[in-house]
Amino acid sequence: MDLDEVVKRTNLSYVEGREHVNETTSIYLMNGQLLGVSRESYAGYALRGYDNGVLYFSSSKSLDNLKLVKVKADGWERLEDVQVNPGRYEVKQKRSFDSMSLDEKVKFLKDVYLNLTKLDVKSKILNFNVNYLESVEEKRIVFHDGNEVRGRVPRVWIYFSIVMKYQDRTATVWSDEFGASGGLEWLDNWGIEEKLAEKIREVDQVLVKGKALKEGKYDVVLGPMLAGIMAHESVGHPFEADRVLGREAAQAGLSYLTYMKEKKVGSEAVTVIDDPTLPNSNGFFEIDDEGVKARPKYLIKKGEVNELLHNRFSASKYNTKSNGSARAMSYNREPLIRMSNTFFQPGDMTLEELLADVKEGVYFKSYMEWNIDDLRLGERYVGLQAFEVRNGELGDPVLFPVLEGKTNELLSKVDGASDRLQFFAGVCGKGDPDQGVPVWMGGPDLRLRDVYLKVI
Repeated sequence: MDLDEVVKRTNLSYVEGREHVNETTSIYLMNGQLLGVSRESYAGYALRGYDNGVLYFSSSKSLDNLKLVKVKADGWERLEDVQVNPGRYEVKQKRSFDSMSLDEKVKFLKDVYLNLTKLDVKSKILNFNVNYLESVEEKRIVFHDGNEVRGRVPRVWIYFSIVMKYQDRTATVWSDEFGASGGLEWLDNWGIEEKLAEKIREVDQVLVKGKALKEGKYDVVLGPMLAGIMAHESVGHPFEADRVLGREAAQAGLSYLTYMKEKKVGSEAVTVIDDPTLPNSNGFFEIDDEGVKARPKYLIKKGEVNELLHNRFSASKYNTKSNGSARAMSYNREPLIRMSNTFFQPGDMTLEELLADVKEGVYFKSYMEWNIDDLRLGERYVGLQAFEVRNGELGDPVLFPVLEGKTNELLSKVDGASDRLQFFAGVCGKGDPDQGVPVWMGGPDLRLRDVYLKVI
């Protein structure tokens, strides 16, 4: 028996069968020493069905053990009836994973560590962790109408966590901009050593020379790293329709949109997009796990709520169409409404032009810490690479300034965005049982007027 037969034999109004394979190789190093290498292959089958308001699901490593069981009998009165978009999508690699041996990859990572520890900085590097990961995700989804979707996405990701100390000041420098779909060509394109060297030098300046900010109101310019985490956590998550409907309440909180009736949530300078079709992005796909063609979703357009992230179930609740936002992490998880690549739309000014109109302010280039409440309304960021802005010029480093406020209030303060767009890789968590899926988050530099800054 094959997957097609299993789907055909299931007597429900809607059925999808999914064959899902995740193969991963990970390399771990600490302070230049190899801690371990792991290789995993996680493969199996899922069957999901729907009929008369009841949702069914089953998963197994073997097709013979797929037997649908009732998992939800309330809240899903109807399923949006749409034509499945059959097709195949794949990300091609310019350099395959096997173009470098394991020893060569370990040497590459060790050389990054050795070269960075030779930088002329006053701070001491206490710890230097590296997690390198390469993976291939393959999906084959068969639907009740006989249509089929196939996807293959290889990804490479490198995460660095560096602890630095100068006298009694300590900071954790972490870097997550190095993640994308494709192959080892990214190791050539990222400029890892140069970017980390810049980050280490600037954090060293903060630890050695940084002065605490006087609390008060300032103009603030947020770099793409902060724009990215804000787009993901403060816009992407609360714009998931199942969260707005309350399905995620017990696991990951609610949404301010559940209670906020007005459409205006930011200034006209604010447009936030979720786009899974970006080439070589970490969250790339062209057809979602319910057979709906992926497209860019304009969650906020010129400061107003424009659309939510939908799957076929939530779309029926809102009397609209699914916009292709359903994804599952692995074979033993059901497809949920998920983000892909979420970002603020760039503007038409350079960073220098954004700064030029700031008389007294702070530039947050990166953050050391972020927090957000369950409604995704209250948010807080502690700056890491942060610098004074005086009369349009970057000045002295600022020691760990704190920006906090309500999402709608902060977004209403945005009056300009730079013309550059930068992305950072991440793994987005959601669901029960939990699911982590690869994403990008990003944006341009954003200028906010007259916001209150605190100190730790």
